[in-house]
Amino acid sequence: MLKFGILGNAKIAREQVCPAILAAGHQVYALATSRPDSVSAVVEQFSIEKIYESYDALLQDADIDAIYIPLPNHLHVDYSIKGLEAGKAVLCEKPIALDLTDLQRLEQATQQHGGILMEAFMVAYNPQWKMLREEILPKIGPVQSAHTIFAYKNIDPNNIRAKAELGGGGLLDIGCYATLAGRWIFDAQPEVLASRRVLDREGGVDRLTSALLDYGEGRTYTFTVATQACLHQRISILGTRGWAELIVPFNPDQTENARFRWESEGGRGEGTLVEMPPINQYTEMVKAFAEKVSSGDSWNNLEQSRQVMSVLDRIKEASVTDVVPSDHLK
Repeated sequence: MLKFGILGNAKIAREQVCPAILAAGHQVYALATSRPDSVSAVVEQFSIEKIYESYDALLQDADIDAIYIPLPNHLHVDYSIKGLEAGKAVLCEKPIALDLTDLQRLEQATQQHGGILMEAFMVAYNPQWKMLREEILPKIGPVQSAHTIFAYKNIDPNNIRAKAELGGGGLLDIGCYATLAGRWIFDAQPEVLASRRVLDREGGVDRLTSALLDYGEGRTYTFTVATQACLHQRISILGTRGWAELIVPFNPDQTENARFRWESEGGRGEGTLVEMPPINQYTEMVKAFAEKVSSGDSWNNLEQSRQVMSVLDRIKEASVTDVVPSDHLK
C-alpha cells in the first residue's frame, strides 16, 4: 500500500483522485494546504493523518511514498522536480508543463534522479480507447479524417483556468486531450496547418481554440476546444469504408456506460450503438501508477508529454489570435 501526499486542496483531488487512491487500495496519508483550518471535512472523508502548511514540508516527510500534484499549471514542473529530488514517485496533473522549454527541465530531472513520474492523463486508462483502436478503427478502414469538440462553460474570472499567468486557457486545459486523441487515432505526429485562438481579453486566456492538423497521406484532423461554451464533447471519425463516433470520449460518467456509434459500411443512419460497462478511469490510472512504483524501476511517460506539447506549441505559434470580449456570452 502506497502512502500518498497531496499538494493542495484542489477540487479534482477531492472529487476524483483521492477517492481513486482509496478505491485502488492505497492511503491518502498527508495533505499540504495554506489553509489548514478549512480542510476538516476533507481530512475526515479520507482519514488523512497529517496536514502540512507548505508543499515543501510535505515533501520532506519520509513516510510518504508518492505525491499527487493538482496545483495550477505553472507549478507542475517545479514541484514534479522537487518530488523527484525528494525520492517520491510523482503523479502530476496534466498539462505537466506549459511548453517544450518547461518540459525540457523536467526531462533533465528524470535523467538525473530517475524515479517514477506520470502525467495524469486518466483518459489513457479507459478501455473504450483500446476498443476503438483495436476493434473499431480496423473495421471502418483507413482513417481519412476526424474531428473533436471538447467544451465546457466557466465564466468565473477568478478561476485558475482563467488566469494566463497561472497557465490557464482552453488549449492547455483541454486541448491536450484533443491532441492526444489525434495521436491515438492516427498513430503519428502531425503538422499544424492552421489555428485560431480567441482570447477573452487583452493578456487573457484562450476561451476558444480551433486547429487543423495534417497527419500525412491526405489524413486531416480538426478540433475545437472551448471554455465558455455549452458542455459538450464528441469525436467523429471518417474511414474509407465506415465511420465511428465517441459520444463522451474524455470523461464519461462513472455510473453510466461509455458509448460508441459506428457503421462498418458507411451510410446515413445512426449506426450501431456499442456500450461498455462503467469504469472509474481515475482508479485505473492510480492502479497503473502504483504498478510502476512497485516494479522498482525508473519510469515516466514524458515521451507522450513531448508528443502532445510539441503540437500545442506549434498551434500557438501558427495561430491567428483575436480578442473578443465574452460579456455577450454570459
